[in-house]
Parts: sequence; structure tokens; C-alpha cells
Amino acid sequence: MGLRKKQIRMLLLLLIFILLYSAWTINNSQSQLSNEDFIRFHVIANSDSKEDQQLKLKVRDGILAKINNELVQEAMSQELVAYQNPASQSPAYEDLTENNSRVQLNLDESRKYIMKNLAQIETTAEKIVSENGYAYSVKAELGVKWIPQKTYGEIVFPSGNYETLNLTIGEGQGHNWWCVLFPPLCLIGLEPDEDENPEVIQEIQEIYNDILLDDKYDPLMREYDEPTTLKLKFKTLELIDKIK
Repeated sequence: MGLRKKQIRMLLLLLIFILLYSAWTINNSQSQLSNEDFIRFHVIANSDSKEDQQLKLKVRDGILAKINNELVQEAMSQELVAYQNPASQSPAYEDLTENNSRVQLNLDESRKYIMKNLAQIETTAEKIVSENGYAYSVKAELGVKWIPQKTYGEIVFPSGNYETLNLTIGEGQGHNWWCVLFPPLCLIGLEPDEDENPEVIQEIQEIYNDILLDDKYDPLMREYDEPTTLKLKFKTLELIDKIK
């Protein structure tokens, strides 16, 4: 009888251990995000004058619309090719069928797009600057920058080094603007200013709603009652000079 009780006790202890381990595994799997899973966006105004600060926001809106629209179009074209050639059994085709034909973006493709289109991003930004009556140059760079703690909606990103698309307007002596370019969180918690185009904001938000991200980004999409700081694993990032 004593042996029987010992066996039951051992089984209960084993069950408790399994439950605790399962809970730890689930929690740990939701904390696998690192600074290498993001591409941030940094826009620096020419100066702190009201006009230059307003221009900064117009450039921001135009570049966000361009990047997100073109990334989604590129992802959709890849999904279409995979769908038309199911015999290839490519990962894109599997994602398409499993995810009910929703577009899926990924970090590597976003990085490649940005690197290949840096000159075009500069040209687009300079066109926006010119259309608003200014002759400032614009410099676009993709590299690693140290970013202070920032809050987007209810998500707090800790300070640290992140891969960043950096856009400098003119002298770059004005207040800057930060956001998360990938995954596309740039509009979370962002309220359009009176001079901003609400149609541009709405268009980008609709694009975001149609994007399916990797499951590891799920914690970013939850609704929180109060600001929650992400527990990121900070890894070493190398400066990106070119795409091979």
C-alpha cells in the first residue's frame, strides 16, 4: 500500500513538472523576439522650424506609403507565382494554401527591398520636398543605430541597437521621428496632425490589416490594458553595406 502511495505521489510530481515545463515553454516561445527581428524607421527634419517639421511628416507619410504598398505588391506577386505553379511545392505556395491566400511579408525580403531601392527612396523623398517648395537633399541609409526607448500604442520597445532605415532631410538638425518599419507597426498609436492626409493614413492601415506575420510577432498584436515593455534578446548587429 505504501508503495502504491509513493507511485501516485511520483506521478503527481511528474504531472506538475510537465505542466510547469509546458507553461515555461509557451512563455519562453513568446519571448523569442530579438532586436534582429525588426527594422526601424528614422526621419530627421532639416530644422525645428514649424515648416520643416511639417515637411518631415509629409516625407514620412509618402515614404511609408511607397514602401508598404510596394512590399505588399511584391509579396502578392510571389504568392501568385507560387499559386500558379503548385507542382513546385515551394514554401510560398504552402503559406498561400495554409493561410487562406493572405499576403505574408518577411524580414529578409523587406531588407532586400529597402537595400535595392535606397536611391529610389531618396528620389521619392526629394520629390515630396520639391513639391512642397523646398530644395533640400535627402539621404537614405540602412544600417545600425542606437535608439532610445520608444512606445507605440501600448507596446514599449526598450532602448538598444536596431537595424534602421535612416532618412535625413537637408541639414538634419531638427527633431526626429521614429517608428517600426518591419513588422509594419508605424501607425500604431499615431494620430494624424491637422496638416496630414488622413487618406494616406487610412490606406496604410488597411494594408496592415491584410498582412499576415510570422507567429513570433503575435505578442505585438495583442490588446493590452497598459503599456507593456517587450522582453527582447539583444544580439550583435553588423552594419549592412550592400546586398549580396
